[in-house]
Amino acid sequence: MKKLIKETIRDIISTYYKRKFWKKLTLDIKNDNPSTTEANNRAKNLPYINKPGIAFSFDDSFRVNDWYKYGKDMFGHYDVKVTFNINAFHHHEGQREHTQEEIDRIIELQAMGHEIAHHGFRHKNATKYVNENGLCTWIENEIKTLFNWVEKQAHSKSKEKLKSPVTFAFPYSSYTENIVLEISPKYFKCVRGELNSTNLVSFNHTGFVPSICIDQVKLDDVNSIKKILKIAKEAGKNVIFMCHSILPNDVDWNDFGWGKKSEESGKWRISPDTMESIIKEAKKLDMEFYTTAEIGGVATFIDRNMEKAIREKLSNPFEQWISISKLNEITELDLSGKNISNLDGIQYFMNLERLNLSNNNISDFRLLDKLTKLNQLDVSNNPESMEYDHSKKIAKW
Repeated sequence: MKKLIKETIRDIISTYYKRKFWKKLTLDIKNDNPSTTEANNRAKNLPYINKPGIAFSFDDSFRVNDWYKYGKDMFGHYDVKVTFNINAFHHHEGQREHTQEEIDRIIELQAMGHEIAHHGFRHKNATKYVNENGLCTWIENEIKTLFNWVEKQAHSKSKEKLKSPVTFAFPYSSYTENIVLEISPKYFKCVRGELNSTNLVSFNHTGFVPSICIDQVKLDDVNSIKKILKIAKEAGKNVIFMCHSILPNDVDWNDFGWGKKSEESGKWRISPDTMESIIKEAKKLDMEFYTTAEIGGVATFIDRNMEKAIREKLSNPFEQWISISKLNEITELDLSGKNISNLDGIQYFMNLERLNLSNNNISDFRLLDKLTKLNQLDVSNNPESMEYDHSKKIAKW
């Protein structure tokens, strides 16, 4: 009985401080990001360019089975793209490296349009590691090593590879300004921590980006999130929400069998119901869903032949990252005979009017539906070209 009373009192105190925190945070965000006439009166809000949005950023890839089981279909249903920040190792189970099954699931999430971002090779606390071993050693062991690991991974069946990460999330949200300056923009367009002075992010951002953790351990009331979404919408900016596991409330963390040392990790979770509630509110406000890379203004491509062909069209084919805003300026594109099999990235050409995709290996044309200005198209000599031609009323190239 005494134990029950003690736990009840603890929960009441916890709820009180959570609500006090969210009330202050919401007020601070509103004061730091006032509504602007420009944002409210824009004739046209363009995705990736100036349309306010929301980004979900999930940490720790030992949770990939949760992401896959409870997130994949939900995100697909709502057409939501998110960022998954990965390591090379499982936090528990003896700190083992990811299995091929886990790698396959990470790559399958990428194939759905989600961003696979960098979270450190072994998830080391950057500030602590740098203080003990030096900045160069941290970059070598945690940053470069994961880049090399990512490059070696491929799906066991499709043989699809991981994209090279464009953004980074600090483990434990631990960083210093010096660390940020050392790795961005040299290695990453954006590096994500937690709260800072403004907590909302503008478009085409470079460097540090803040995030707001919405795991159950910190969030007690979704209404606070809804208020923040409205503020972001009115300010014409983006908000990044940090999460970890996606798990229904009735799933017991202890059932995973990772022992007492894993209990702290188990507190960092969000339920699918909470996720859906936030997604529905963002849609109600007509906000876009972005990856962290997209907030950074970077276009990425799964198919390396596709990226190579796009780079050939740019004034500087060797620039580190391909700018979404530059792709948005293109109205005509000939990608015929480039051995392309995946169209991921074509969605960034929002002003495209004429497109030639003939003589490639493309079997999925669904992303073309996002190109609302497209009026001339050639998809001949592709595996599923006839099926697409018969369902679209678009003139031939």
